[in-house]
Amino acid sequence: MSIFDVNYNMLRVQLLPVRLRKACTNAWLRACIYPVVYLHQLFMAWRSNNLYYLAHNSQVVYLEAVLNDTFDHVLKRIRIVDGAFKDPLYAYHIPEAKEIWLGLAGEAGTATYPVPQRLYTEEETTSMGSAFVVRVPAAVPFDANRMKALINNYRIAGKSIYQIVVY
Repeated sequence: MSIFDVNYNMLRVQLLPVRLRKACTNAWLRACIYPVVYLHQLFMAWRSNNLYYLAHNSQVVYLEAVLNDTFDHVLKRIRIVDGAFKDPLYAYHIPEAKEIWLGLAGEAGTATYPVPQRLYTEEETTSMGSAFVVRVPAAVPFDANRMKALINNYRIAGKSIYQIVVY
């Protein structure tokens, strides 16, 4: 029990003198304290939502937990995986004395690499389209706009590109 747990109906009965405990007086007091009870219920709902929000951050485990709590609270099948990522291949300058075969026609017999290497730009190597992918089973009913709003609320600000995939 915390300081926020107040039973106003019990207080109404306990603080009323015994000689005034009649049905008409109880009904009138119940009507008088109804706005306070309603505001207290709104406050408690707001407080529990804020405590839930503070307990979850942008880590993958917590983001998965938020999505599963919202859309698939029984089986918890929604998963988050990393987006496609290519390791960069560097082409070295002559003074660095590190040779690499790029698969050009003029280099045909100079190296023994089995597969020609492909060069990517910096944008292509950092992430291939999306920073992470949210995998949702086809059996899970969800609203795409609500899911995007939840992901945008909890994700890291730098991870701006993501993808929702139904499998």
